[in-house]
Amino acid sequence: MGEQGLTGKVSLGPSTFAEDGGLLDLSLLEVVSLFLDKEKRRHKDAKDDENQQEDVVGYRVVPTGLIMALDGNARRLGITRAMLTKCVSHQIVAWLDSLDRIKELVSLFNIASDAAEEYGYPDLYEDMTPNYSFSNSSPRSVTFRTIRWVKNKLYTVSQPLGIPVCALFIVGLCYSLTRVGNESKGTINKYLSFEVSKFYRCVDERAVRVCGFNDLVRRRAAEDGFENTKT
Repeated sequence: MGEQGLTGKVSLGPSTFAEDGGLLDLSLLEVVSLFLDKEKRRHKDAKDDENQQEDVVGYRVVPTGLIMALDGNARRLGITRAMLTKCVSHQIVAWLDSLDRIKELVSLFNIASDAAEEYGYPDLYEDMTPNYSFSNSSPRSVTFRTIRWVKNKLYTVSQPLGIPVCALFIVGLCYSLTRVGNESKGTINKYLSFEVSKFYRCVDERAVRVCGFNDLVRRRAAEDGFENTKT
């Protein structure tokens, strides 16, 4: 990236990438270059659409090295951390959308949840409450800037994945930071890449739990004499 910030930023337009995942092929610098002007205009563009307004996510702890890597990359790009995380928000959503396992998991979870609600099994639903911890963390309460529609997107997958919205956003930041150059290499290799690997493992493990949740709802409904269950 160097110290020139975005003075020589990459020229990218909407036709440069595919909406269905092309963002994942972009480096952190390219993502910022693509969305910087849009994010600078966000306050103006959001007047008529609340989903385009800025929003925040916060958490009690963060992965070790995350703040240092964000601040370092923001400084080298010549922007604020808030601007960096807003730009990166677009790539985070593209990343989650690219994972078919998540789509399957969300669909099955919602089917099982609807059945649990209909037939009266809140205990089974509450056993699936989100709970997540980072591999390496620092006790530091912090908030990050994002966009309302991004936060709403995270809400739709948070409960099925068993990961709080704020933690999900933070893992997404870790993913995007793994796409920078040598400037953050040590921090990425020692800390941040482990958070991304843990996320993939947790998605696989959560899929097993969601299948179990679905089976329990179906079994209890059958025992209670319900027919044509939704599971």
